[in-house]
Amino acid sequence: MTGDARQGTAADARQGTAADIVRSTAADRARGMTATDRTGTTVADEPIRAPGTDAARHPAPPSDYRLAVPEGWERVLLDPERWPHRIDKLVNRGLRRTRATPQLKAALAERIRAQAEAAHANGGVEMYLVDQVIGQVPVSAGLVVTLLRPPPGTEAGDLSDTALSLAADGADVSTVDLPVGPAVRHLYRRTPSPDDPDGNRLTVTHLDVHLAVPHSDQRLLLSFSTPMEPLADALVTLFDSIARTLQWMA
Repeated sequence: MTGDARQGTAADARQGTAADIVRSTAADRARGMTATDRTGTTVADEPIRAPGTDAARHPAPPSDYRLAVPEGWERVLLDPERWPHRIDKLVNRGLRRTRATPQLKAALAERIRAQAEAAHANGGVEMYLVDQVIGQVPVSAGLVVTLLRPPPGTEAGDLSDTALSLAADGADVSTVDLPVGPAVRHLYRRTPSPDDPDGNRLTVTHLDVHLAVPHSDQRLLLSFSTPMEPLADALVTLFDSIARTLQWMA
């Protein structure tokens, strides 16, 4: 699921602040994204089902989804048998032009593996890592896609229940209309504690998009994040654009 977006450079983007460059290039990339399914295969248009057929009378939940992301968003399938090789490959490629020691490479790979394990334990199916330069501006961001199921013996509430629960603490929560239907949008920021085990010191901006999986009691959660506080607004605009590319597959 790697988007086939065109490259954005400083020459492509208009002159301005760092946020202007990221926002302009991000918009170009969002327009150029192409979709693939979770296996990484380009997806053709879905067949039209005739009214009155079994599929029309008793619609089944989608078998998958497709999501388009810009070029440079590195995908990691949250499969414990597959992510070790993928993470090692990403670390080696990302540090190939540096003088990183084997110890540094091992520490970075271990940190990413810990993120993958935590996401997988919470129902994550894939994650994307972004560490690149757009218009000479370094950009760091991430996305985790999670499939949520209600606990055994319980029923999933409506999206409105999710919105009310999140808004109870005065959070920035809204209901938005995406091409696939309504979604709950939750924007928030977190500052790491002084004793953060990973040594994080930067405020992280999060955008969570909650969607109901049609004809099922499941929820799909798109969890975007970035520690780039000066560029947060521009990157949140890109996150919203990516969320709008979501499509369900029969």
